[in-house]
Amino acid sequence: MDDATHYSGAASPAPRQKPKAAAPRRRGIHPATLPPKGCRGGAARQAAIRPTGAAAYGFLKCRFLPHLAGQGTVAAPQEEEAFFRSLGLLTTHYGISLTPTHHLGYPYSRALVLWEADKLLRKVKEESISLEVQQQDNTACLAATETYCTGNTLYYIPLVPLHYLMKDRSRRKGAALLLGVCGYLFHRAGMPHYRDEGSYLCWQYDMIAEWVEADPEGWEQEHYWQQRSQLHEAQHIGAVMQRRLWNTYSLEHLQANAEKLVPRDAYDWDCLSLAHDCLQLIRDYPQESLYRNADGSVLPDPDDYGDEDCITMDKYISFCANTKGWLYQTLSECVNAEFGEYTQIQEPVLRRIFDGRAHENDSLDFECRLFRLMDDLCDILNNKEYGNR
Repeated sequence: MDDATHYSGAASPAPRQKPKAAAPRRRGIHPATLPPKGCRGGAARQAAIRPTGAAAYGFLKCRFLPHLAGQGTVAAPQEEEAFFRSLGLLTTHYGISLTPTHHLGYPYSRALVLWEADKLLRKVKEESISLEVQQQDNTACLAATETYCTGNTLYYIPLVPLHYLMKDRSRRKGAALLLGVCGYLFHRAGMPHYRDEGSYLCWQYDMIAEWVEADPEGWEQEHYWQQRSQLHEAQHIGAVMQRRLWNTYSLEHLQANAEKLVPRDAYDWDCLSLAHDCLQLIRDYPQESLYRNADGSVLPDPDDYGDEDCITMDKYISFCANTKGWLYQTLSECVNAEFGEYTQIQEPVLRRIFDGRAHENDSLDFECRLFRLMDDLCDILNNKEYGNR
């Protein structure tokens, strides 16, 4: 039985509805806007828009004064008086002027004035100065530690370039001045020579020579003879320059040689300027040595045998053979690898306490000028246009 319902008749379309309003008429597309006659397009473009800086960076431009954490304390009047008396001695010695802070109360006034003093000393002094307050029995005084920071620099002055400069007729007069400066560093300042037995670099060069000679077959033939040649050059020229430095003639005639030299090029001017700096240093400090203010507090205890964890000044200040080529690269790698195991470095340090006692007219001015002299000497000897090719 079929339950589906059947419808008869043909299908008829739906009735057509009349629109409520007439359809809008079609509109044409407007033509492109033409520029007015007589006007030409300019080369100017729209100004670039750049993002503004982050607002959080404004925090770095703010200046914050020192803040004392914890609960306020009331110090004894004699402690405050002793501190500011010591501060007056410090400002007089270093020639700085500080903002009065007595009205802010102690010890906040102390923290504020130390902050300002540390900031000013960094500007007026070449060496680094750290301040410390020493308190004892209701008294306080300032202690200053001056340190010439060497910046982990190897002050190795090459002598092979100087040897070849002295053999060049066009450079001989300037080289005589350089030899006189080296004579001052050798005799007066106490700089070691790499051919001196017992010196640090002498041991390093001997170790490299033994390493090369121990296994000749382990090297390529060409590289082996090149390395042998550089070692032989360092040994032979080092011995020649050692004899020249032992002779004090160049040092004694440094003034006369400087007066005779008529500069012709940049090389002569550099040598003459270096000689004048050296002569002025000799006049101001005739008897001073490189190690006069060497920091002894970082040296190991002599009773602890083998406990050497300090880079002494004679290890990073010395004459060397050359600062170019395979030999110096190997030397610097050995030195840096050994220095990387040390924890202390010896530098020129001067400590003074401003407790009212008279101070000697001592400073690190000699060390500052001496290290600048060594820098200038290294620049000349390492210059490719002069001698170190």
